[in-house]
Amino acid sequence: MHLFEPADNSGILPIAYFHALARLGVEGLVVIEPARPFVSLGAFDDAATTVDLDYCRDHALAVMRRETGGGMVLLGPGQIFYTLVVKRPHPIVPSRVDDAYRHLSEAPIAVYRKFGVETRRGPLNDIVTTDGRKIAGQGAGDINGHFCFVGSILIDFDTDLMHRIVRLPDEGLRPELKAALEEGLTGIHAETKSRPPAAAVKAALAAAFAPLIGGLSPHPVPSCLMAAAREVAHELCRADIVQSDETRPRALFKVHEGLYLCQRAMSAPMGRVMVSLAVRDLRIAAARVHAPWGRHLDPDVSTLIGQRFDREGLSRGLPDTGVLGIAREDFIAALLAPNL
Repeated sequence: MHLFEPADNSGILPIAYFHALARLGVEGLVVIEPARPFVSLGAFDDAATTVDLDYCRDHALAVMRRETGGGMVLLGPGQIFYTLVVKRPHPIVPSRVDDAYRHLSEAPIAVYRKFGVETRRGPLNDIVTTDGRKIAGQGAGDINGHFCFVGSILIDFDTDLMHRIVRLPDEGLRPELKAALEEGLTGIHAETKSRPPAAAVKAALAAAFAPLIGGLSPHPVPSCLMAAAREVAHELCRADIVQSDETRPRALFKVHEGLYLCQRAMSAPMGRVMVSLAVRDLRIAAARVHAPWGRHLDPDVSTLIGQRFDREGLSRGLPDTGVLGIAREDFIAALLAPNL
């Protein structure tokens, strides 16, 4: 199978190459480090409720929408991407997605071990350290009849920038988000106090993937792939793609496995009420209720902290919500409504 290491890593090209490979019907593994940060939305992310588009515009951060699932991520320098594209069905890729993740995750786990970090496959598609901190996310999807497996080796991650690009209707949760990112995410540099050269990480990825996929041979990037990648990059950044109305607004934002931010808008007689919770390991870690039309009516919901995020826990910790004109049971039902 071909190994591609494109020299042009500008803009969002690092994530456009695997889309282009699949569209051209070419199999291969791409390893590349982005030249600058950009924001990647999942196929079903709602841009308006997920990312602060104004902040990204003001700070010249490109925003694009990939054709695979998963949530919004910040990509950039310090992350070495690996993107594998194979035509379905393929003997090296198990038919069950979970089995494919298990098989192919052996490569990044081996690379982290080589650079001094013991990791394992965590819940769903994450790679986590032995103490459970997320050190990489992975994704997969089908494009043009090809299975695309994507992920990155995290050397460094910019948590300061990440916490700024997330759209939060309630700014009161931003310190909690930043603290959670710093606590829950890590990288090779944070774990080992050293930064391996990108070239060494790329070589290690190729060596780790080769036995899993039947061998790899370096191949120059053909002009047709380069042209297709540039076309894809332009397409995935188009405003109508980024702000597509065929998306799913998310009331729960996953910071990392086990930590979510829950934001609900509720109707009250005098107007909308915004409820924001941080839910850590199924328990409420932070809570805030804001009624823009009457700040003096904001109830103290600190009694929710420590309660389980379920009907019993909410019933036990939730104070009287009558001052807002919302029945207590309606308030609880709205919080527990399925994520959109």
